[in-house]
Amino acid sequence: MKKLLTILLVTILLSCQDNKEQTNLTEGVYISNVTIISTEDGTYSPYIGHLVIEKDKIIYVGKDEPSISGTFEQIDGTRKFIIPGLIDSHVHMTDVQGMRQDHIEKYPDLVKEFNNQIPRSYLYYGFTTIINLGGISDERINSFNIQPLKPDLYHIGYSGATIANGYPMIYTPEEFRFEIEPNFIYVESQAEHIPDKYNPADHTPKAVVNRIKNSGAIAVKSYYESGFGRMSNLPLPTKSIMTELLNESHANGLVLTVHANSLEGHSFMVDVGVDILAHGLWKWEKYKDVPADSLPLEIKETLDLQIQKQIGYTPTLTVIEGEEALVDNKFLNQSALKKVVPKNLLEWYNTEEGQWFAKELFSESNVEEVHTRYGNAQAHAMLVLKYLSDNNGLILFGTDTPSGPIYSNQPGHNGNWELRLMKEAGVPLNKILASATFNNAKAFHLDSSLGSLATGKKANIILMNKNPLMDIDAYDAIEKVVIGGKVIKREALEAK
Repeated sequence: MKKLLTILLVTILLSCQDNKEQTNLTEGVYISNVTIISTEDGTYSPYIGHLVIEKDKIIYVGKDEPSISGTFEQIDGTRKFIIPGLIDSHVHMTDVQGMRQDHIEKYPDLVKEFNNQIPRSYLYYGFTTIINLGGISDERINSFNIQPLKPDLYHIGYSGATIANGYPMIYTPEEFRFEIEPNFIYVESQAEHIPDKYNPADHTPKAVVNRIKNSGAIAVKSYYESGFGRMSNLPLPTKSIMTELLNESHANGLVLTVHANSLEGHSFMVDVGVDILAHGLWKWEKYKDVPADSLPLEIKETLDLQIQKQIGYTPTLTVIEGEEALVDNKFLNQSALKKVVPKNLLEWYNTEEGQWFAKELFSESNVEEVHTRYGNAQAHAMLVLKYLSDNNGLILFGTDTPSGPIYSNQPGHNGNWELRLMKEAGVPLNKILASATFNNAKAFHLDSSLGSLATGKKANIILMNKNPLMDIDAYDAIEKVVIGGKVIKREALEAK
């Protein structure tokens, strides 16, 4: 009797397996026997499993082998790893790296080659989502989105919410300034320098945020920057302006992210309680000569409050490294750059004309002075980042690509550089991965569709030959990129 019951149980189990519901795919991808690395809470428990895509969505992810039929591409993931596509939450899509406007007009073929390569370069390094944190036109958005291979692009509207004649408006000639930065905040102190045709009622924080929302933005970008060099003592936002911007952003379902890189700026914005700081804290001001192996108490207190409020912190370490690299005569010879920068443009960067900004920036400094000055600032930035990492700060990945008219912040390549600098600063690999996936998605309210490998989410995936929780080189050991369910071999994304 016992033997008969055993046979009956086995028969039932086999029957259940045979009758397991099959999923019929029409435009599918099946990645089998792959190590799945993803998180919904910041902790990682990798496992060998399976992932199924139908069209642009993940429809299954788990340890059990799925039962599928129909039309699909199968990828054997044995001894390979998959993670969600990376998110760079701070880029600028309106610039051609290293060019002034007159260069852009003079070399249209170089500009065309560069613009065609930008989306491919981001994908080459696994960045399947980018967030443009500068002003952007509908024309630029459309020209980017018509590219056949491209990351998902999000933005902050036609311009940031800058104080009238403050940063970054001040760098645009006055006759074009207010058209290029239409979302400026009207302040009485600047009234005589604002053209009469602009109605103050259209430039309150409430009006500006509504306009940004209606442009299709996911965030509001504001600024706390008193300036540098010849442009200093710029008008700054008041606490009431920033508080109103924050409240209006939240009322419209938007995130408020703020440019600030000084102790004064970070302290001010942490007090307001903004959502995200778009730069690291590397301007220590009165503490600038403090050794790079210790944090002054005032800076610690600012960081502790930032941790307590879980304000997002974007290190942007490549801002400093990128400028310093302009005095490195070997930088442009990197083989990695040849993969993502058009050959003709690389050659132009090496010309006298292409070196214009390096000469302008460092005309009164020698190479040793540049390395000393930037090295000190970077050491401070890394120390702050490590403190936040060690004490459960909310770290968000972003590069500020490009941080200025410099050729050393190249799309994709700059992101890979930033990942390595974060590792150099002492951020653990699991926190680096979370910063560029789940943390960014959640901070920018994109986590319903991005940031993790889960049923129903968009199929933005990286297939790697190394484990990113064990080796930072994994981010340059990408085999395939999946964007919206489309599988792309990495080599197909190289600059032609």
